[in-house]
Amino acid sequence: MKRTVTIGFDARHAIEGDTALSSYSRYVIEAMAATCPRHGYFRLYAESLSSNADYQALALRHNVEAMLPDGRLWRKMAWLWRLYAIGRDLERGDVELYHSLDEHLPYGLGRRNIRSVVTVHSLDYLSTKVFQNPVESATRRLMTLSSLKRADRIIALSESLKREIIEAFGIDSDRIDVIYRGCDRAYSITPNAEELAAVRERYSLPERFILTAGTQHQRKNTAIILDALTMAADDIHLVVASRTTAYTAVLQAHAEELGIAHRLHIVEPATTPHRVALYTLAEAYVQMSLYEGFATSIVEALTTQTPVIASRGTSHEEAGGSNSIYVESNDAKGLAEAIELVASDDDLRQRMKQRGKSYVTRFRPEVAAYNILNCYRRINVDINE
Repeated sequence: MKRTVTIGFDARHAIEGDTALSSYSRYVIEAMAATCPRHGYFRLYAESLSSNADYQALALRHNVEAMLPDGRLWRKMAWLWRLYAIGRDLERGDVELYHSLDEHLPYGLGRRNIRSVVTVHSLDYLSTKVFQNPVESATRRLMTLSSLKRADRIIALSESLKREIIEAFGIDSDRIDVIYRGCDRAYSITPNAEELAAVRERYSLPERFILTAGTQHQRKNTAIILDALTMAADDIHLVVASRTTAYTAVLQAHAEELGIAHRLHIVEPATTPHRVALYTLAEAYVQMSLYEGFATSIVEALTTQTPVIASRGTSHEEAGGSNSIYVESNDAKGLAEAIELVASDDDLRQRMKQRGKSYVTRFRPEVAAYNILNCYRRINVDINE
């Protein structure tokens, strides 16, 4: 009879709301639990309970269990527990492998004979294109280096990120698996006309717009989209799907300076279906980031059959494939031309939609789960379904 293998997941981000790390954490956990229903048992280690509905749904699966720090003292000092004391809880829970879903790996796993995998999302703090506090950057670098040296295997979210890890930390390439992430299955569900109309009304959306998404900060380089908008057709607007940050105020001020404040719309989608509708209504999805470890929003856009225009020189080409359009991150004129081309050429737009939808099949959750299982097997932890 085949035995059950117990995997521990770092669920610190999975319990949170709508962030890149939280959605990735839930995506991986759900994919693994669905792929290994008989012989995989998954313990989710977090510092506190969660009111997040998606996380609660995960914890209700028959092969998933939500775990808290063992003891009131450790719950009060959760950050310390997570770094130094979680190993004892993992050992008591018969965990054979602990998968950290960010760059922070607990100490002491090796001496308890617990295998470890760490996922690296981004090295933006080392990028010369992105301003970072030097003290914060140095601290994050040291912490990441420590985790990478102690991990049995490393997962990078893109080939470009793998190259960065090798260059920045001198890690052996044979220890790194590139495993792309996909998006929530909800992006594969096309909203009907009534749902689209309701979202357009709720967020007061213009008739024609391009969309960009993700928490806004300097490295997103969204200001260049506003520059391009001044050279594009007057009836094309920009919708930014993001919660309010300091950078959104910068964007609003820049739009005022350019005289196109009325063409900038900053909205915060209340639900995933609303976000799907935004993609579906857009003429194109535009992402001009200076740096991305992997641009999941590009995968979301292609899944909803929205044409993609993105900047060169990051991981965007891996996320968007050969049928998306790429321009230099500082080329406002080239971006304006790309926007005009996609907005005016119906045949091109339809080709981009169809081929993009086909391209993103490689990012399905079951593909990610299969590759993660292979990663585990390389360190002798085999969930054989």
